[in-house]
Amino acid sequence: MYLILSIDKKDVCKIEVWEDKVPQLAEQFRQKLPLVSMLQHGKLLGDLIFFTLPIVAPWENLYLTENVGKERKAKYGSPAGAVCFYSPRQQFCVVYGDDASDEPLPISYIGEVVEGQLELKVAGLETWFDQSRLVELRIAD
Repeated sequence: MYLILSIDKKDVCKIEVWEDKVPQLAEQFRQKLPLVSMLQHGKLLGDLIFFTLPIVAPWENLYLTENVGKERKAKYGSPAGAVCFYSPRQQFCVVYGDDASDEPLPISYIGEVVEGQLELKVAGLETWFDQSRLVELRIAD
């Protein structure tokens, strides 16, 4: 499944959700997207943007956040592009840069950015200074 993340009605990036690894969450996306939320920056968690969705889903493809970053650095040279869902707070999280959280916090590692990495990085840096812009998540056509 592919999703489009837009900020202030401008498409920023395309995300692949690994349906084989997170089937229950993928089904929730099918039922509830498109959704609009308020964009935030994970200032204490590295180069991360996130937003809350009205989706309740169990842990799937469970990782510790520190291991998501380590795995992506080993495979791609950077944690940028990792997409996760933090179930307890219903937060959709996207890493846009090289600084990833080293916390041993459980998270569902659900996919990755497949297009628009540069646009995402710009949006992430802008969000550091300008939080609460409208963000939309929808299924790609």
